Formats: sequence, structure tokens, C-alpha cells
Amino acid sequence: MALVHNSRADSDPTTSGHVPEDAPSIGDQHKRASTREEHTTRSEGETSSESKSDWQGLSFLKSSIPVQSISSTMSTWTWPTALPTPDFQWPAPLPVTELQERFSALLLELGLGPGSLYDRIVNSPPDPAIHPECEWDAEVRLGQELCLPERAFLGERKRRMKASFARLMGVSESEVDERDLPLVAIAGSGGGYRAMLNTLGSLTSAQSSGILDCVTYTAGVSGSCWALGILYSGVAGSCDPRNAAAHAKDRIKVSYLDMDTLDALTTPPTNSYLLAGLLRKAAGPNGVPSLVDLYGTLLASRLYTPTDATKLDPQHLSMHLYRRNLDNGALPLPILSAIQHGTRSMPYLQSKSWTNEQTLVTPPEKAEEIKEVAEEKAFSISPWRERALENKQERLEKEIRWLWYEFTPYEVGCDEIGAWIPSWSLGRQFHNGKNTERKPELSFSILAGIFGSAFCASLKHYFREVEPALKLLPEQLYIWLEEIVTENEGDLGLIHPLPNFLKGLDGQLRFGSPPDITDHDTLSFMDAGAELNIPYYPFLRRNVDCIIALDASADSQDLWFTRAEELAAKRGLSTWPRGATWPARIHPGDKGAAVSSGVPPYEASTPDNANMKLAQTQESALAKQTGKAEATEQRGMAEETKPPPHGPLSTCEVWIGSSKTSNERVSARLDDLDEAALLQRDGIAVVYIPLMPNERRAPGFDPFSISTWRREVSEEESQRLLDVAEGNFADSQEKIVRLLRAVWQRKKMERQKRQWKAQLATLHEHLGEHLH
Repeated sequence: MALVHNSRADSDPTTSGHVPEDAPSIGDQHKRASTREEHTTRSEGETSSESKSDWQGLSFLKSSIPVQSISSTMSTWTWPTALPTPDFQWPAPLPVTELQERFSALLLELGLGPGSLYDRIVNSPPDPAIHPECEWDAEVRLGQELCLPERAFLGERKRRMKASFARLMGVSESEVDERDLPLVAIAGSGGGYRAMLNTLGSLTSAQSSGILDCVTYTAGVSGSCWALGILYSGVAGSCDPRNAAAHAKDRIKVSYLDMDTLDALTTPPTNSYLLAGLLRKAAGPNGVPSLVDLYGTLLASRLYTPTDATKLDPQHLSMHLYRRNLDNGALPLPILSAIQHGTRSMPYLQSKSWTNEQTLVTPPEKAEEIKEVAEEKAFSISPWRERALENKQERLEKEIRWLWYEFTPYEVGCDEIGAWIPSWSLGRQFHNGKNTERKPELSFSILAGIFGSAFCASLKHYFREVEPALKLLPEQLYIWLEEIVTENEGDLGLIHPLPNFLKGLDGQLRFGSPPDITDHDTLSFMDAGAELNIPYYPFLRRNVDCIIALDASADSQDLWFTRAEELAAKRGLSTWPRGATWPARIHPGDKGAAVSSGVPPYEASTPDNANMKLAQTQESALAKQTGKAEATEQRGMAEETKPPPHGPLSTCEVWIGSSKTSNERVSARLDDLDEAALLQRDGIAVVYIPLMPNERRAPGFDPFSISTWRREVSEEESQRLLDVAEGNFADSQEKIVRLLRAVWQRKKMERQKRQWKAQLATLHEHLGEHLH
């Protein structure tokens, strides 16, 4: 488990215990451990047949080995008397005895024996007071329209918004008609803890200004999904953004790879709270525990666990219960995102009239072909051959397709497939559109791992950093830890599957759906940032008027907007701002610095490559290598780039689309439009607020000093980033209010015009009757 080696690397400085002063360094002890290298002479990520553990990685959770067998195995282990002083920065020493005690307790709790944690969670009936959904049956809903609960929410939210919008506009409530209210959404980007804090800080400012009370939807990718989970779960004591931000700041000052986490996993009541989701998933008929599930569990130990254990509530990990503040319209509806990977195939030729391409889940041979081409290109010494291989790789990569799934407190499903299930039934087996079992809802600890699955790469990377010290642990334990971290690493996109709720629905899904998707036992999900790092997509089918995009990613600003423009065009939306480009970001120190970089390809060749691509582009899409990061950065990804200097990018940019013009030379920027031109634009407005330094709120602080890969952020750093996010949103308030006023007035005029036409038609009808 990653938390063992990192509990030393990222432990709390207040952890008790010490390492003897004469303890040798890792380098010295590594030499002593050379006799144990016989079982580790394998290439990275590969385990030899002679050195497999009896427990076979995370399959340990699936097989649930009897307690007696676990005890017998552990009794043969030989532990070192002390762990070495590491060659890299190590926050605090860790006594071997404490590590041994906690590890032994954890493994025994996961065993099959009576009274173990596994036995209590898996073999005991769930508490109906905590899991009322276990008494309900679920069916698959087919169609593209919004579900009934979401439509009911929209009505309640509008009633709530009317007074708030009137206050924001500075008019009396009587002047506001609910039908004219702008449909506003806030979209938070990916970017790890940095994005999470940016989203929470921005939402805090939005609440203070009154704008949040006029927002209908929130959506997130990756780190912003974590932020929304904190906000809507109530783990912070309320659903107030300021409290959620304070909770996040307090909890991430300690890494999830810390002794505190090991304590939480071995001590009631937090052990059952955190491990229930992982164990229930592993115990299912098609349960495949993965590194992503483990990662989500570790995240939950920090983000979704209150500091005061007396306030622990299992329902904090129930996504469907987030609706407690939605059914009455009190908060915007959150939309969380993940993607499923697929590939295009040749046209389905059984019918001559079928001309559309079908899509399939990417077969292993396709992924392997792309991988082989990429490897051959990397070693090619012939420029001609390299160009030919590059063209072949590009052609194969174009066959990759992603399916975007929405996760809300009401439903989980995919618009492109046209199938949805209640969120409380996620994780159940389905067949022919009905669940075949009743079981507790999939824990949000598992979902948190899926939403940010790209960051599993950091666990693998860190394992290699501390591997010399790990080899000093009992041999069987070391091999088992390596298996956990490296198993399935050749196919990262398939290591976090969930039961397939589409199974058996042959011929009932939306036209163009993958033809064999109803045959598989599982659906495999991954971090949506591999496709689009700002979640514009879910809003394209909801007819929103305005999207406020909070971007804390370090990629090209143009990348995500261009990708969204392509998706809008695919859906036939003529109202998306066309031809709008972000201010250029350039490579620092490049020759010809005035020339902006082109947009990098957004598609990746395989699920594995997509995760690694995301792991790279999160920090380095347009920046060059700037050397080793310091302190915690070195404990993230080994090499990391910083975004280039911000050029003419302003704190807030606004673009507004229009269905009335196809001339891309006509500016769509709010700053270039007078009031008359603004009222003529009937398209989607995009308010873009990038994470930028804010000298007024945090002098001298660069928010990108907090790496995407950080596993802990100090309270001071968190507060400064929150201050920057609040300040940037506050600085955008004037433009947002101006935009919303224009949208409101336009919708009001359009409604009045429709009413006038309807009245005129009625008058003509009455006059016609009298004349005849």
C-alpha cells in the first residue's frame, strides 16, 4: 500500500518516535540489502514469477484470506530494527514498531475471520437508517431529456433565485419574472489541490457577492470534483463555501500518505467509514479493487473525514444524499464528471443504409498497436521513417473516442448513450434495465479516486523514490506493496471498473452508441481531464445562458476553449462563441516569443497514455522544463514545469455567442460590445476567470507554486491561494453583473415580444371570427 512508504515520507512533524542517530543512510542500508536484490531484479513495473507474493496485490481484498493465514504469514516476517535516514527530505522519523503494529492491525481487520472489519461490513446486513436505498429497486431510464427530479429542482431553484437576483440587479422583486432569469453555471477545472482550493475560494467570493445565489449549476473535473464533494457532503459542518474552504485548508496540511491515515484505517470508527466502500466493491461479483480505489480511500481520509471524529457521519460519503440541499432549491445542482474510453471502428455494414461509424471499447490489440508504433518512433534514427510512423500514430490516435458521464445527486449516465440510473444504485449489477441486487450506494471515497484518477501516477512515482527503504521491510510485504502499485499499470484506463448498468439493453440505446457496450460486465471510468479539463460539456445539453469557468490548470487556455467549441459544433449548437481566442501564452525564452504556441492534440492513444498525458499536461502544456521543484514538489512528480509568465491575460475575460452572425471577425468579447450590441447577442456567454497572481490580496504569491501533484499544502499556502481565488472572483464581479443584466433584459424583451405576438395572433383570430 502506498500509504506505508509515504507515511514516512510525508508524515506529520508531530509524529512521535525517533530514528537512532547512528542509523545508516538509505544508500548504506541499500548496500546491506543487496542480498535481497535477487527477488527484485526486474524492470520497473514488472514482477518476476519467482517473486510474487501469496496475496497478489489488491486481489487480497477479493479473496479475503482467513485471519489465521494472515497471522501465520506475518509471524514469519523479519522487521528491521530501524529505518534509515533518507537521502531526500523526510518530514519526520517513523518508528518501525509503530509501523509494524498498525500494519498488522490493518491486515487482520481485512481478513475473513469472524469479527473482522471485513466480516462486519460485507457479511452483515447494511443499516437501513444509513442506507435506505437497500430497500429500493432501480431501473435504467432511457432518453436524452433531463430527469424529473432535476426538472423539479429547476423550478424550486428559480423560485429561490428571484429575490436574490433582484438584489444583485438592484431592482425590486416585482420587476423580476422567473421566466427571464438567466441560467448560470459555474465550472471548476482540474488541477489537484490547487484547483480544489481555487474552486472553493471562488465559490466563497461568489456567495459573498450574491452571485452564487443566482447560479443554477456547478460542475467539476478532477480536483474541482473534490471541492464540490466537500461542499455538498456537509463534512465541513455545513454547505457553506467558507466552511468548506476552512475544512479543506485544515485537512490538507497533512498528507494522505501519513501515519494519521494509517491510524484512521485501523481505528474505529474511521476504519469502517473509510474502508466500507473499498471492501464492498471488492466483495461484489464483478468487483475489481484497483489502485484508483485505494487512492480514493486515501483521499477520503483527509478530504471527507472531519477532524472531530464525533462528527463522523457515514452519509457524508453518499452522493445521492447531497440532494438534501437541492430539493428545496437552496444550492446549485452539482455535476461531477468522468469519462469512458472507446475507439471508432469501421462502419457497421450489415445494413446498407447504415453510414455512421460505430464505436467500441478499445480492444487491447488496438492499444498495443498504438503503443508499438510510438515506441518504434522513439527509437527510429531515420527522419523519413520517423515521419511515416508519426503519421501512422496520428491516424490511429484519431480513432480514439471518449464518452462523457455525468454524476449528480439524482442520476448517473451518459448523454451520448441516452441511459441513466439513480445515483443511489451506482455499483449494482443490472440486466435488461433492472437491478439484480440491492446493495448500498457506491461510496464517494471510490468516486473521488475515479474523478482524479490521473494522480495515481504520483503514487507510482513516489513508490520508486522510496523503494530503497521499502526493500528493508519484510520481503513478502515489500513484494506485496509493489504488486499493489504496479498491477494493471499497462492498462491504467481499465483498473477502475464499475458494474455495467447497460448490460442486456441491446438495441435500446441512443443511435451511435457503442454496439457491444451492452455485452460487458463492467464499464471503466477515468479522470475527465484527459478529454476536457474544464467541464463545459454537461452544460451544452442544458441550455445554459452563462458559464463561469474557473481555470486552475496550467495548460494552454486556448486548449480547453477550442475543445469545447468543437464539442458544441458536434452538437449543432450555433450559440457557442465562435472564433474567440484567449490571449497567447508563449514559451519563456523561446526564439520568436511573439508567436503563440499551437494548441496541442487533445486526444491520447490509449487509456494508459491518456492518464500519462494528463499527468504531464496538468503542469506543462506550454512551458519548458524549469528544473527540480523543491520540498513537497520533489515528493510529487520528479520533474515538473511551471506555467509561463502570464501575458496580457486579464483577471476576467467574457465572450458571448450569437446565432445571428457567422462572421468570426465580429468580436464576441464583452469589452468590445456596447449595450445595444450586447442585447443583440443571444448565445452562450463564457466568463473565463484564470487562476492568476493577485498582488492586492496576496502580494508576491504565485498560486502555481502549489503544484498539481502536491499531497499536502501548508495552512499558510492554502490561505494565500484561497485569498487569490476570492480576490480574482471579486475583481470579476462587475463584468459578471453587467453580463447577467444584459442576458436578463434580452430574455425579458424576447418573452414580451413572444407574448405580444401571441396576443396579436389571438386578436386577429377574434377579428376574423367577427368579420365572418
